[in-house]
Amino acid sequence: MCATGVRKKTEHWLVVAHEASNSGAPRMLLELLRGVRAARDPTWSCEILLGRGGPLTEEFGSLGPVRRLTGPRAEGTGLVSKLFDRLVDKPILQPRRLGRMMEEWRREEIRLVYANSATNGRLLPALRTLGCPVVTHVHELDYSLRRFNSRADLAATLKCTDHFFAVSRAVVSDLMALGVPRERVTRVPNFLTELPPSIDLAAARNEVCQRLHLPPGTRLITACGHIDWLKGPDLFVEMAGVLSRQIAPPVAFLWLGGESNPALARRVRAEARRKNLGHLMHFGGAVRDPERYFAASEIVTVTSRVESFSRVALEAGALGRPVLCFAAARGPADLLDAESMVPELKGSAMAAAVADLLNHPEELERRGRRLRERIAAEFMAGKWIGEILATVETLLHA
Repeated sequence: MCATGVRKKTEHWLVVAHEASNSGAPRMLLELLRGVRAARDPTWSCEILLGRGGPLTEEFGSLGPVRRLTGPRAEGTGLVSKLFDRLVDKPILQPRRLGRMMEEWRREEIRLVYANSATNGRLLPALRTLGCPVVTHVHELDYSLRRFNSRADLAATLKCTDHFFAVSRAVVSDLMALGVPRERVTRVPNFLTELPPSIDLAAARNEVCQRLHLPPGTRLITACGHIDWLKGPDLFVEMAGVLSRQIAPPVAFLWLGGESNPALARRVRAEARRKNLGHLMHFGGAVRDPERYFAASEIVTVTSRVESFSRVALEAGALGRPVLCFAAARGPADLLDAESMVPELKGSAMAAAVADLLNHPEELERRGRRLRERIAAEFMAGKWIGEILATVETLLHA
C-alpha cells in the first residue's frame, strides 16, 4: 500500500488538470480517463491533481484520489473567495504546495504524467523529476497558449513535455509554429464514449420551454460557453438583434455558461436590452445538463472568435442538431463541413446563416443528421483511446 492508502496497479498515471469546471477540457478528460480505465482495467489506476476544483470534482473522484493545489475557499465567485484567490492562492505559490506532494509521489511507482491542457507549465519542471514520460494534451490555439500562460510557463511546457496530443489540426499547426517537431505531436480530438439516443425535438423543446417559462413551441437558437470575449457573446447578441426582426415568434435566444468576465457580462446584457431583446434573450448560466438544451434547439451556434475544437459542437451534433461556427475559429473545421462554417466574423453573418437554415427545414434536418453520422463514424472513444494508449506504450518503452 502507498501512503495515500491506495493500492497501486501495474500502470499508474498522475493526471494534472487545471480545473474541474463543467467546460470542454475537463469534460473531455473525464471521457478520456473513463475510456482508458475501461480498456486497461484492472491493471490501470490514476491520481488526479487539480489546479482548481469545480462541479466535476466529484466525478474525477470516482476515477481516482483527487488533490487540489487551490483551496476550496478560493474557488468561488464571492468576495471572500476572490480575496483568498488574490492574497493566498496565487498561482506562483502552487509549486510550493506541489513540493509537499512530490515527496510522496517519489515513493510511488508513477509511470506517466498526463497534463490536460497547456496551462500547467509552472508545475512540469518538478513533475519531470519523477523520472517518467510527460504528455500534454493541448486544448489551446496560439492565442490562448499566450493569453493563459506566462512566457516562462509556456516555455516550460514545451521543454518538459515528451509528447503532445492536440485536439485539432489547427492546434498541431500552432505547436509546430512554436518549434515542436511534428513527430512529437499526435492529433487526438474530443470524442464521446457513446452516442446518445436520438431525442425528439418537439418533446425536448417542450421540456426546456417549461424550465425557462417560455411559451410552448418556442424555437430556440442556443450558444454555450463562459461569458468571455473569446467565446463571442457580443456576436451572439448582435446575431439575435438581426434575427429578432426576421423570425416569426415565438423564438428565443439562449446563452448557457457562467460569467468568467463579470464586466463583459454586464455589457453584453446591457447591449441586449439596448436592442430590445429583453424578452427574447435568455442567459441561462452554468447548467449541469447542457445536452438537454442542445436537444431542444433548432440550431446551436458556436460564436467563438478562436476555438481549438468545440466540445459544444460535438455534443450538440451527436444529438442530431445542426451547428454553425465562424471559420475564423479554425479548430471546429475538423468536425464541421465547410457549409457550416460562416466565413465572416460578424453577428450579422451568423444571423444570415441561421435564417437560411431555418427557411429550409429539409436542409436543417439533413445537416443535423449528417453531423451525427460523422460523429458516430469518426469521433468515438474506441478509435482515439487506442491511439492514446499506443502512443503511451511507445513512450514507456522508449
